[in-house]
Amino acid sequence: MNEKLKSAIIGGVVAGIASGLPYIGAVNTACCALYIGGGVLATYLFMKHRAASAKAPYGEGAVVGLLAGVFGGIVATIIPLFTGGYEDAAQQFLASFDMVAQQGGELPAGIREMFDTSEGVSGSLIGMFLVINVVSAAIAATVGGIVGVAVFHKKDAAAGAE
Repeated sequence: MNEKLKSAIIGGVVAGIASGLPYIGAVNTACCALYIGGGVLATYLFMKHRAASAKAPYGEGAVVGLLAGVFGGIVATIIPLFTGGYEDAAQQFLASFDMVAQQGGELPAGIREMFDTSEGVSGSLIGMFLVINVVSAAIAATVGGIVGVAVFHKKDAAAGAE
């Protein structure tokens, strides 16, 4: 398996599991910290086996972080199916919809039904969370990948002596 893909899968799965768990996932409210950490972890694993070169591979770090974010977003979407997290999130959305209605606002047709979990979690709700998780995780983990290259790049000894 490609070292870049292997590193991205490990970093993404670790970040996704941590993000999908109920209380640990709350850390992501601080600037998507777990996804950034997943990008840094993936880049660390990728850079660990890379030979020292004169230029830091920021582009490769960004790609590894992006891939880690995609995997992390998918895993973070799957975990709440087993922990009941979607029912809690849906209830929070319904409460905010009630506040909008009290202020005189109107919701588009079908939105309230999408968040109704009385008959189980709807596919459209899971799809919405999948898109949100993958996009936000990909952006944050890409940043983490770039930061990871800056931190873990092995400096060439000959370049430092000049």
